[in-house]
Amino acid sequence: MPSFMKQASDYIATWFYRESESEAGYYPQIGQKGSSALAHSVYMQIQVPFFRTFRHCNPEARLLFFTNIEEAGLPAFLREMFSELGVETITLPYACRPPEGWYPAWQNQFYLYDILRKMGEVMQADDTLLVCDADCLCRWPLDPLFESVRRKGSALYEFVTDRAYVINGITLPQMEDFCQACYGEPPRSGMTYYGGEFVALRGDVVRRINDAYPRLWAFNLECFARKEPKLNEEAHVMSLLAEHLGIRNADANRYVKRMWTTPKFNNVRPGDEDYAVWHLPYEKKRGLHGLYRLFLRDGGAMRDEAAFWKRAGAYTGIPRIGMGKRLRDRMITLWMKLK
Repeated sequence: MPSFMKQASDYIATWFYRESESEAGYYPQIGQKGSSALAHSVYMQIQVPFFRTFRHCNPEARLLFFTNIEEAGLPAFLREMFSELGVETITLPYACRPPEGWYPAWQNQFYLYDILRKMGEVMQADDTLLVCDADCLCRWPLDPLFESVRRKGSALYEFVTDRAYVINGITLPQMEDFCQACYGEPPRSGMTYYGGEFVALRGDVVRRINDAYPRLWAFNLECFARKEPKLNEEAHVMSLLAEHLGIRNADANRYVKRMWTTPKFNNVRPGDEDYAVWHLPYEKKRGLHGLYRLFLRDGGAMRDEAAFWKRAGAYTGIPRIGMGKRLRDRMITLWMKLK
């Protein structure tokens, strides 16, 4: 096909960066440092329900897995599934890593910007890219999302607008001060925080972000050196870039929700099961582990979609937590304490 007739591609990517002991941060959702064997095992396992559900719902999309692990070093169950589903593994070093002493958690999150730099080299202007956390399930096809991103340039997940809330070490007013200091002008409207678990961009916007990132990152490093408030994780940076580049929106909120299912906090409501993407941070070692085991027993578990999503809801507590899940979660919590 001639280049001028090339059909635009829709990319769906997730990633795992394996940290060494010297650089490892703490990840409260699994209660471990990023270098631990348990963290590695958990993140390998959740790739299975992620890619199974995203491929089922998006058969034409190009699925990408970014990691610093050589393909031969991935577990056999992943290599076999990737071959079956047509998932492309891209081994990528971590060039955007923050310096030592940066922040006690989420130190691997700036890997997103290495992914964007790589994708900026291969994407056409009207290609679309969704970078999504692996603790997600895809419930419905994402064609409407890709069509929207192709028209508008991006779809971001607006997550925090509470100006008093401390978001991983910084508040929205402090982010506004940062914006003023970096760019010489205040935000055009009050800052909002865009969750890093779901970032959808058109190819030309990926390149605009890549062009703007070095200036912002250099200023961020200056703030770190002066011990001033800084952008501690990748979503802080994306929030500032969205303001600077004029790509602010809450379009992704129609497609995804961060669903907390902990005993102390549950924000899931009836109807949330209809979101196209379920983001399930608490379920990494719980419901998603159950789905990993299900898919290992039966890779075709989604043949009966109604039965699968009924089971997925029961495992993950969407839209409600049943007694069976409560008992399973309690046993898992007890096992982790004993271990």
